[in-house]
Order: sequence, then structure tokens, then C-alpha cells
Amino acid sequence: MGWFHVSEDRLRYRGQLLRDPFAAWVKTSEGADAVNARATRDGLRVFAHARTRRRIWKELAAAATSEPLRSAIQEETEHFSTALVDASYAPALPRLTVARHRLVIVPRTLIAGRIRGALRRRLNRLEPFVTFDTGVREFFCEQLLVEIDAAVDECRPSARRPVLTRDVWGCIGRDDGYQWVDPIFAGPGWGGHLLMFEFPRQGLSRTVRNDLEQAVRELQNSLSNISRLQREGIIRAAVNGLPAMTA
Repeated sequence: MGWFHVSEDRLRYRGQLLRDPFAAWVKTSEGADAVNARATRDGLRVFAHARTRRRIWKELAAAATSEPLRSAIQEETEHFSTALVDASYAPALPRLTVARHRLVIVPRTLIAGRIRGALRRRLNRLEPFVTFDTGVREFFCEQLLVEIDAAVDECRPSARRPVLTRDVWGCIGRDDGYQWVDPIFAGPGWGGHLLMFEFPRQGLSRTVRNDLEQAVRELQNSLSNISRLQREGIIRAAVNGLPAMTA
């Protein structure tokens, strides 16, 4: 269970944070630095680290259940959906047409790269989020994106059970294993892609759904014929063909 889930085919914020990602983060060098900085600022010495970790977590968890941050977190699911739809129109991405509707492979690294900066700008305008130390804010923004993406994975999207986004588009599949670019550039955990489909407004007939499922298999299989240089070229062309993401 994560911070988000899919309900009625759409992404929803659960209304509170789960502590496990924070507990893992404070054990990293970045997390330890943030805890040390806060302990120094607060003048804590006895049992400083344990007390500071608890203090940071309580403040962060409370902020995430209160306005305006609670509503802003939910709104990030809409921004994520917008980024998915925008990317579905990007040039060069592998695609097929099923019953005159587009089926597109959208690399996950493209989504992460597109949304990160705008997400940070939006949240860093808010009280009390802006009062947290830089390291805590960086952790939260990155984890927020990870949690939204994980909610898509958890529901195992398909043509029969899509995750709906906007403008009749929906996610109908996910592949974590395919490497579009070197993980150094993609960021850890952002390999693979999502399959986006432009749903007919009247819904899918059984015949069209079967055709769509076959097209998904064909599109996935076609990726084995794309070289590493071609994959990198596809990502560059897609990035260059997209408008700037505004906050």
C-alpha cells in the first residue's frame, strides 16, 4: 500500500503518508545530512538524531493531511495525467492505430523528466512545505512522483482495466524492464514505459478490445528491433517535440 491508489479507474491520494519511505530515506546519506542539519538548527544534542527524525516526520505527516498541501498532493495526480497525455502526442514514439484511435508507448523516463521541475515549483510555493529544509523537500517531491507511478503499477492496468487520465486517454499497460536510455540519465527506477490508448468516447466493443490487446503485443514485440542509438534518438525527438511544462 502506498500514498496513492486507483479508485474508479482514476488516481487518488489516500489522504495521509505512510512512513516506510521516510524511514528508508533517513538512513541514506542525503537523509542523514538533512537530519543533522535540522538537529543543529534546533540545538538538539541528547538523542538528537532519533528526536529529530520523529520531529521531521510528525511535521511532514501533519502537513500532508492539512490544507493547502493535502489538496496540492491530490492535484499532482492531475498534473501527472496531463504529462502522460501530452507525452502521448510527442513525435517519434512507437505507436499503432486501433479502430482509428492511437496506441502509444510512453517511456517512463520521459514522464519523470518532464514533471519533476514543475512539481517542485508548485509545492515549494506552499506553506508550511516551504519551511521544511531543502533535503526534506527534495525527498518529498521525488517520493511523491514515485508513489503516483507506483499506484499505476499496483493496479496492473490493461485494456479491460485502464487507469484513466484526461481527454479520453488511458493507461492500459506497463513494462518496467525495457531500457530506453542509460539508467544514469533516466534516474534509478525509471526504466520501461507505459502504454497509452486514446479511448473511443462510446467505449470499447469486444472486437475492438481484442484488436487492442493484439496491437499491444505487436507494439511490445517491435521494440526488440530498435537499437540503443535508435532508442536514444526516439527520446531526444520526443523531448524536443514537446512544449515546456508550465507550473
